[in-house]
Amino acid sequence: MPKPEYPTTEGIWSLGQREEPAYSGVQLGLPFQEAVDNLRGAMAQRQDFDPAVLFVWGTMMATGVLNSLKAVEEAFGAEGQEVVRKALNQAGYEACEQMLDNSTFPEDVPEVELLSYIVTGINTVLYASLERPWITDADRAEFDILWCPHQDRYSAFDCRVQRYFVEGMIQVIEERGLAKFVPVVDKLIPHGGECCHFYMDRRSEPDGQHPWDAYSDYLGQRAFAKLEEEK
Repeated sequence: MPKPEYPTTEGIWSLGQREEPAYSGVQLGLPFQEAVDNLRGAMAQRQDFDPAVLFVWGTMMATGVLNSLKAVEEAFGAEGQEVVRKALNQAGYEACEQMLDNSTFPEDVPEVELLSYIVTGINTVLYASLERPWITDADRAEFDILWCPHQDRYSAFDCRVQRYFVEGMIQVIEERGLAKFVPVVDKLIPHGGECCHFYMDRRSEPDGQHPWDAYSDYLGQRAFAKLEEEK
């Protein structure tokens, strides 16, 4: 499977427009608004700032999160893993909650369409990724991630870290009354894919443990198996 090639004219960033007519009524807001305003003020009318340094800083932070998770797993086992997981759940919850509070979405659209618009916000704002989204039918929405800030740094297994942020984001979305959907990833750039592909299906059994969380549990156990293999 070929790796992504750049530059590309495909997909949308956070200020892009989707093909659905109702998307013209979407205004994506930002979390951490005070910090964002301070950044914009500091950058205003300056010619000596390279935006790529924010990417460098973010990559260092992402590497620190991953390294911290691995170190805590090795030192404290399942209990340590759970502590880090809950902390990342909280961070994802806060970021998604603030983004939604500062965003505007149309109210007169099918539920799956509204969910897809919200996920575009998550992908392009919270994850700063290049997204190619579409709606398959009333029970499924899909998207490709054509470029992700982690794709050249994280391995496919390292991407489990992002699942913990998403657990908090899913909680926010469900608390706001949307029907329960299950996101599934079946293609990853770090695995050699030309994109990361996700689909979201309506949950047939909306109660009990969320399947996303259940698969995170499975990957957590795999992390300990990998530690044993390395000894």
